[in-house]
Amino acid sequence: MNWPLFFSTFALIFLAELGDKTQLAVMSQSASSSSKWTVFAAGVLALTASTAIGVLAGELIRRFVPDDRYIKCVGGVLFLVFGCLMLREVFMPAPAGAVEAAPRRASRVTEWVGRFVIQQAAAFEKAAYEDYEALAEVVSDPREKAVFQRLAIEERWHHEAMLGAIQAGGGKDIAVTADMAEGLPTVAELMQDAAKASKVVEHAIEHEKAMAKFYLTLARQSALPRLRETFSALAVAEENHALRLMALRK
Repeated sequence: MNWPLFFSTFALIFLAELGDKTQLAVMSQSASSSSKWTVFAAGVLALTASTAIGVLAGELIRRFVPDDRYIKCVGGVLFLVFGCLMLREVFMPAPAGAVEAAPRRASRVTEWVGRFVIQQAAAFEKAAYEDYEALAEVVSDPREKAVFQRLAIEERWHHEAMLGAIQAGGGKDIAVTADMAEGLPTVAELMQDAAKASKVVEHAIEHEKAMAKFYLTLARQSALPRLRETFSALAVAEENHALRLMALRK
């Protein structure tokens, strides 16, 4: 046994691992579990395996590059490169938009996964027809009042259709999956609240477009032909609602 080599290697690896991601990962696993010995055994096995790979790789490198000066130079350059990359992350962080994109996608998936399609559609349609009824009551322009009243009636029909589907046992027909959630608008975009918006018509148009996208996504994901046809028809209806609202701006 080459004891000087043993102790120098031990000290180098021990000091390098202090506060490293490996140690932090073990601390996290140990803190979240009551089986400390299991975490210890798994950590020892993982480090043993990675060390074995390093030893074998070093042996192969030594065979092809017998002069250790080249190995030390390459190792030093690699450490410098990693150090520069770490400093770059500190002094040149990624743009805020890039950092926030992943959490936004995650939140969208989180708010959708586990929800059931028809139950959610019924809630959206109820909010929509109640909102259009409220708008029809407060607007003074006869043209706007007529459009809002008609949209309220049609959204109520959509709501009643969804309630009928729930009573028929379709309330838990399609659970929204993570893949489906990526293509859906946010729940906030689908909950109609135009009566409280500063730009009523603009808000209502965006809502109808979001609902059309919602139903179109469901039509693509539905395996049952009847559901596919229903969602496709609702998508067309919501697009027509958006066109009628856009006509009010002219």
